[in-house]
Amino acid sequence: VDELAEIATREMGRPIGQSKGLVGNAVDYIDYYAGMTDKVEGETLPVGPSEQAFTRKEPIGVSAQIVPWNAPVLLCLRGVAPALAAGNAVVVKPSPFAPGVILKLAEIATEAGLPDGLFNVVSGEVETGEALTTDPRIDQLTFTGSVSTGQIVAKAAIDQVIPSVLELGGKSPAVVFEDADLEAAVDGALKAMTFINGQVCFATTRVFVHEDVYEEFTQRYVDAVESLDLGAGMENPDLGPVVTAEALENIDSYVQSALADGATALTGGRPAERAGNFYEPTIIEGAADDAQISCEEVFGPVINLYSFSEESEVIRRANDTEFGLYATVWTNTLDRAHRVANGIESGSVMVNQYAGSHPQTPFGGYKKSGLGREKGMQAVDHYTQLKTINVDIGSTDAE
Repeated sequence: VDELAEIATREMGRPIGQSKGLVGNAVDYIDYYAGMTDKVEGETLPVGPSEQAFTRKEPIGVSAQIVPWNAPVLLCLRGVAPALAAGNAVVVKPSPFAPGVILKLAEIATEAGLPDGLFNVVSGEVETGEALTTDPRIDQLTFTGSVSTGQIVAKAAIDQVIPSVLELGGKSPAVVFEDADLEAAVDGALKAMTFINGQVCFATTRVFVHEDVYEEFTQRYVDAVESLDLGAGMENPDLGPVVTAEALENIDSYVQSALADGATALTGGRPAERAGNFYEPTIIEGAADDAQISCEEVFGPVINLYSFSEESEVIRRANDTEFGLYATVWTNTLDRAHRVANGIESGSVMVNQYAGSHPQTPFGGYKKSGLGREKGMQAVDHYTQLKTINVDIGSTDAE
């Protein structure tokens, strides 16, 4: 854990404490899917007295997996573990921003006794990804990243007539009702901003707060954000740098566009005055629901606040996005929690917590947030092909 965490932090700047936690969580995927290797089961199907029909789940072959830089070890093992458990070989292409930690992971896997040829790594940039996704020896594609690149991967899969699993972007809502535990809700919004420095697809970046508690929530949240410290990842700060200078410029362009359109930065709103790719943790108030910053993935420590009055209104506004990956609901009213969770168009909805994801819980998106599901028993289905066998067993009539 310590070795992989340090490599990841030095490559992309995430606070070392978060890196250790994510690598530790990644081990859970190995444990979970190792226990599933003898449970990839078919079904017996009733088709009549003279036939016996059943299904088999067989390995699909070679899975090519393109892994992002923000949580490389966890997101790598999230796909590699079920693929191996189902009997496949895997070729992983890491991000050019964080290749070292995946190469080290493959080295560790070899030392642990994984047979050669099952877990392969090819590093590189766009050309490497194109070569991998168009190679006729590949039988399945798994991709985590942006919508635009995901569409390219999906088209490559269609051209090859092979299945794909895509986990793409998000613009996730958090809904805070008037009866919510505000301390917990503020902490959840803070985690959404600081986890991987806000560079995560499931960050709840649109926070809708009931008008009765909007002022109190806002003040608590501003105070909490202004207490955060920025620093190099190995110093284990609350917030580290963003991954590149280009990313820093992109984040600032969203913020400045919102401010030019009349929104307000309650705190932050600019690159930090220090060396490195640091952006001040930023809370934006007053952006319209259809503003660019409200609709597109900023991928940085920037949160938008909105006020609402009615349950039906906030469900409609939460769903007014082309994404549908993740959402959180904060309320102590049981029936409301279920209604709102059911009403939000999202692959995962957390109630009274920010992160409640586990290896056994399926994860994926509605709409442009992706295709298929990672994690859980359902993930194995993406790495197997289903065969039906029908046997004529003859008449059952007695002689």
